[in-house]
Amino acid sequence: MAHQLFGYGDSSITVDLDAIVANWRYIDSLSSFKTKTAAMVKADGYGLGCSSIAIALANAGCKIFFVASLEEAINLKKTIQLRGLNDCSIMVLHGVQNNQEKDFFTHQLVPVLNDLEQISRWINFAKKIGTALPALLHFDTGMTRLGLDTKQANWLIQNKQDLDSLNVQYIMSHLVSAELVEDPINFKQLIQFKKLLRCFASLPASLANSAGTMLGNDFHFQMTRPGISLYGVHPCNKTINKLQPTFSWKARILQVRSAAIGDKVGYGGTFELQRESLIATIGIGYADGYSRQLSGKASILIGGQTVPVIGRISMDSITADVTELDQNSLLTDTAQLIHQDYGLERMALDLKTIPYEIMTNLGHRAKRHYYERV
Repeated sequence: MAHQLFGYGDSSITVDLDAIVANWRYIDSLSSFKTKTAAMVKADGYGLGCSSIAIALANAGCKIFFVASLEEAINLKKTIQLRGLNDCSIMVLHGVQNNQEKDFFTHQLVPVLNDLEQISRWINFAKKIGTALPALLHFDTGMTRLGLDTKQANWLIQNKQDLDSLNVQYIMSHLVSAELVEDPINFKQLIQFKKLLRCFASLPASLANSAGTMLGNDFHFQMTRPGISLYGVHPCNKTINKLQPTFSWKARILQVRSAAIGDKVGYGGTFELQRESLIATIGIGYADGYSRQLSGKASILIGGQTVPVIGRISMDSITADVTELDQNSLLTDTAQLIHQDYGLERMALDLKTIPYEIMTNLGHRAKRHYYERV
């Protein structure tokens, strides 16, 4: 059983594709039937596996996927074509960079054009091949990251005829702090975005990320772009039973050994035992994305019982005090790293980070399993 779960490694991640689909359907239900719900699958599907997730979502009705880079887009395009899912669109957030035009065209990818240089590059290529090429136009309304700034936006508005060589599918922007529902910047951005749209009245629009989908219909427009909420994490740090957890993370128990009072555990001897103890060594470490900063903070689940992680976390292993476990629990060979008493959000809090960072740093040594009802 352990070999089947872990393969030849010592950790595994089981992804519940049905839960991801259910989360997408829930987010889709928040909008009217006129609004399309896309899916963010960048960073390898937030660390859980872009290809398997996109196929499950496409089969459920999702037709628009966002990735960050050209490489991500080409890999995803090849996967969905092999499955015959040729009606899906792949949008590339970083836009079309120098010398990428031919690859975008060959693989039928849609760039998000973030500045006048990218727009000019894509227009020139469209004219060269005599084809109106698809694109999204990204306007910055407060993020000060990607997107046309005010000066560039004003120039484009005055020269809209230059866009005639393109098939602009959406006007988009990105919310700065939608997870803070009462933050006035959300409504300032909404007002600014609507002002921009009046200059492109015939074009559909997209503003809402995961948190934006929960700000109400005014933010939804013709397409929403959920990311983290697809994977079961509420973007506003709230518990909501409509979002289902989507993955479990387990590791193999390598050894259980006795230790005496006064023994020190792990590098630096930072944890000294105050009693005779049983110590379990688990095959997971910071090389697998289990952060060294969780030393002395995290807990794991073994045989249905919670035990503390003690000592410093190593590259390939952690240690836990299993002295209190009953005999039946000690018979198991598996430890659950994220569980009801120590969820992803709690782990992120202990690390002073966000669930996104933990998920996208899950090591590639873990064997991925995908659960989907047939």
